Amino acid sequence: MSSGFEVPLDGIVMHLRRSELEAVAAGLGEFDSSEEGDLLTLAEALRRLPPKDRAPTWELAIRRFGRHKPLAQAAGEIGIDPIMGRELLERFTHELTEVPAPEQQGVDPSAQRAH
Repeated sequence: MSSGFEVPLDGIVMHLRRSELEAVAAGLGEFDSSEEGDLLTLAEALRRLPPKDRAPTWELAIRRFGRHKPLAQAAGEIGIDPIMGRELLERFTHELTEVPAPEQQGVDPSAQRAH
């Protein structure tokens, strides 16, 4: 059974833990209309990154936003330098702003324009 919290990598699937999603969402602040929507938006933003960047970005997001660690420490814990860590998080947070709200996905655009 597929979940909204699964993110494909190269040939495997990363299952995002709800507790980690909640911690990252709390660290980032609310950005959607519902708690479940926030978690789905995080997963979708991660899916929009190149497959090779998804796992390190998520591990970094957990440490930086979920556990409130300084960027340099969070990056060092997963074996990347802070510059690369900053780039990964910037791409991730940019994708967060690009993901349509879950309740808007699948809505007919012509229905939104009708008065």
